[in-house]
Order: sequence, then C-alpha cells, then structure tokens
Amino acid sequence: MQRTPGLVLSAVIAIIAVGCAGPVTGGWAPGPTATAATGGGTAASTPPSEAPGDPSTPGSPAPSAPPATAVDTSGSVLPDLTPVADLADAPAGEVHVTYAPEVAAPIARDYQAKYEVRLEVLENVCTIDAANGVQVDMWGYRVEGDEAVVCGTPGPILRGRAGDVVTITLTNLPGNTHPHNIDFHAVTGQGGGAADLTAAPGETKSITARLLYPGAFMYHCAYGDVPVHIMHGMYGMFIVDPEIPLPTVAHEWAMVQSEWYLTEPDATGLAQVDKEKMTLEEPTYVVFNGSVGALTGDNTLKMSVGERARIYFVNEGLNLNSNFHPIGSHWDAVYPEAATLQGNPIIRGSQSTLVVAGGGTVVEVQAQVPQTILLVDHALTRTFYKGALGTIVVDGAANPEIFVGAPAEPVPSAQTPAPADGVQVTITKDGWLDPANAENAFDPNTVTVKVGDTVTWTNGDATMHTVTSGTSANNVGTPSGVFDSGFLAEGATWSYTFTEAGEFPYYCTPHPWMIGKVIVEPSA
Repeated sequence: MQRTPGLVLSAVIAIIAVGCAGPVTGGWAPGPTATAATGGGTAASTPPSEAPGDPSTPGSPAPSAPPATAVDTSGSVLPDLTPVADLADAPAGEVHVTYAPEVAAPIARDYQAKYEVRLEVLENVCTIDAANGVQVDMWGYRVEGDEAVVCGTPGPILRGRAGDVVTITLTNLPGNTHPHNIDFHAVTGQGGGAADLTAAPGETKSITARLLYPGAFMYHCAYGDVPVHIMHGMYGMFIVDPEIPLPTVAHEWAMVQSEWYLTEPDATGLAQVDKEKMTLEEPTYVVFNGSVGALTGDNTLKMSVGERARIYFVNEGLNLNSNFHPIGSHWDAVYPEAATLQGNPIIRGSQSTLVVAGGGTVVEVQAQVPQTILLVDHALTRTFYKGALGTIVVDGAANPEIFVGAPAEPVPSAQTPAPADGVQVTITKDGWLDPANAENAFDPNTVTVKVGDTVTWTNGDATMHTVTSGTSANNVGTPSGVFDSGFLAEGATWSYTFTEAGEFPYYCTPHPWMIGKVIVEPSA
C-alpha cells in the first residue's frame, strides 16, 4: 500500500518551500463560498430557503437564540503597530536566545523594538540515549558562532515581545550535506519564513518579520521531506511575551517533547531513521528536550517550597499528542495552547493538559512540599519505556498541613555484610523493565564458585527484587527452597554461602523473567 501519495507530498513541499499557491489537482477542493456580509471570512453558500432554522423549510428546527456569552471576534487583538521606520533597537542588555531548559528573562520594556537573531544549522552524530549508547545523525540549530554546541536538538529558545520586528539570519554551515530552512509558527508570512530561509550548505539567508501574537510557538525545518527533517531533531521554540506581561515567577523553563523513530543501533551504537515506524506512528523514543535524561539526574530542574515556576512547553511531534502531567503536584495555572494574550481563559488546578503536535502550552506549578515532581507524558508507556521523563526537585521545610508521609521502615530481609573476598552480583538498574533483555538483570548472569564460597547480591535498582532459588519458565517461577533473600530494597545486599556442589538457578519472585545461575564446583 502506498502510504504517502506522491502528488500530495510534492504539492505540500512546493507550497511550503516556494510559496506555490495554485490548485492541487486530485486533492481536496472546497465547495462554493460566499463572503460573509459582516466580515472578510467565507461561509458556505446555502440557498436562503434551505438555511438551517428557516421556518419556511418543512421539518426545519426553530432558530435558536445566540449564546448569551457569545465571543465577539469582530475586533482585532493585534497590537497597535509602531511603524518599522520608527522602531528603536532593543536595549543592548536584552537577551533573545538561550538553550533549553533555560529561557531569557521576560521582556521588561513597554514599547515595540527591533533586533536580530542569528542561527546556524548543525549536522552531527550525537547521543540520545547515553545509558544504552544509542547515537543518531542529529540535525539542528545553534546560536551563530557558538562552537561549544555541536548537537542542536532542541534548537535555541528565542524570546521577543508582541509587536516586535525580528530579523532572523540562518547560515547552513559549509560542511553540512543537506539544504535546510526554518518555519516559525510565530511568523506571519509564506511558510512561516521557510521559503526565504532555505539555504544550501554554505549559504546564509534572512527574513524580517513582525511578531503579532503572544505565546510559545514551535519552529522547525520545512525543507524537502519535512517529517524526516523534523525527526532528525530540527525544531525549537519561540516565546513571544504579551504586551501586558505575565505575573512574575521565581523560575521559567522551556521544555519540548519530541519523537525518534529509529532502527536497531549498529555495532557502534548508531541508529538510522526508520521511515516505516515514522509513518506507522510507532516511535522508538519519546523524549523531553531532545534526548533521554535531558531533564533528570544532574539535569534536573530545582526549586524551593513557596516558589512558583512557569514552564513553556511545545510538542514538536512528529505525530503524537502529549498528555503533560506533574506526578505529585498539579498545574496551578494553565494557559491553554500557550495563547497568553490577555483575556484568554486560564485554567486553575489542572491535573493534566493536552498538547497537540505542533502546539504548545504554558503551565505553572507551585512548590507546596519538598519532593521530586515527575514531569511525564501520562500515556505512560512513553515515560516508562521510551524516555518521556523530567524531574523537579523541591527542597525546603515539610508542611504537615498538606502532606505527611509514613515514617521510613527497614525492609525485612536476611541481609548480611558483603564479604570483602566474596563473589559479587549486581541487580542492574532497570534490568527488569524489558523481559527480552532480562538475562542481563543479574550481572554477571552466571557465576562459578567453589564449595564454601559466598556470593553476595546487591540491588542497584530503585525497584525491590528477590534472589530466589529455583527455575522460571514462561514468566512463572518455581522455587526450589534452597535459598531466598526476601525483598531487597535499593542498595540492600544479601549473601549466601554454598555448602554443596551443583547448579543453582535462581530468579526474582515479582519479576520471574529475571534469571541467573550459580555453578558450584567441589573444593580442591
């Protein structure tokens, strides 16, 4: 089956890249339209005698009264534009580009200004899953001349103010292989500027555009096979502040969600784009800020009890909607679709917010108690198995009016100190998650010792496990009764001294696909 009709793909590429606005033969065509009498929009032509609610039409329902709170869209919400010729340059100290998760300070001035942003295109092999050594041919963007940045996903976080005029200059570095451009969702103009920013390797192109609407907007490459360019990592965010600033908060961060559709890595760890997975919308990874772990561990976000943080969030896609949720907290405020124009509805006290592919949101979280807040896509297979996880570590004093946890108690187990000269086995971190790889959950999986030797197991995982003698088949364990560690918490150890020769298979009781073996030989 041909999944991508060539005619439609070619037409879309032409319209984005070169501004072709002619008819698309063989595609969808609108029916007759007529200009509405009250504005410049269009409405489907309907004979007056057949108009819905017309009492002269047999069987027609009675006309309904307009909603009492109908929204008036006849007026403009655009800023009163200062002529370009009259615009002053933005103040010298005003910052317009950063790298995620950091964002530039909110625009403090109360007037429109003009400034320039200069970007470069990168094409390099970069790591997206350090724990498993997976690399990809990553394409992306960086601030011009910033040679410390070699992996450009996500691209720089841009910031401006509604009404500003920004000149954007893009250089496709000479050593690159492919032409590229940028489609800015914040820009009003052909293809969001993509046509005029299309640059072959070694070329530099520029556009000048007025920022008309405030919000958090996606930008991405729109050259050639657009889904492939986006999937290689060519995306970023443009924050446009409203004329009336949002309330001040202690922290502001930028987050993007995206998908990688990849083949199995080769012997060097390099994975290729898998277009079949991409068209089937079955990603290998779903990640925040370009790679697994970009917002966890040493990269975690931090705040203190009593502080408020604002997250500008864009779902770069390629295909999936995001179900953005803070485990252990709430979105105290949500600006739906990142439409921060004053007067738009703000949701208070939300548990999760939907972010469509190519869309955004702005959320605020209040640090109420010390904890680690987990930022997830609540389609949780994406979090548990594909990488969509970030963390906010909240420090400060506990608040028993809000939360009191149970006192920590030791987990019962037959722990003994690990002998210094004994054989060591580690229960590996996350080794239990994929049954297909569970033979690596105990490291080493098989050990050989002598009668009288002691083997010590250490749980290096955050999940509790057991070391239970017996066999496991089809994920069902059968204990032999020779030894059983009981449940081992993270960091716990358990030792067993073997007093007779033989082979002793073992498994984990709650995760019976985790298997290992001890081979005991007679002592000399």
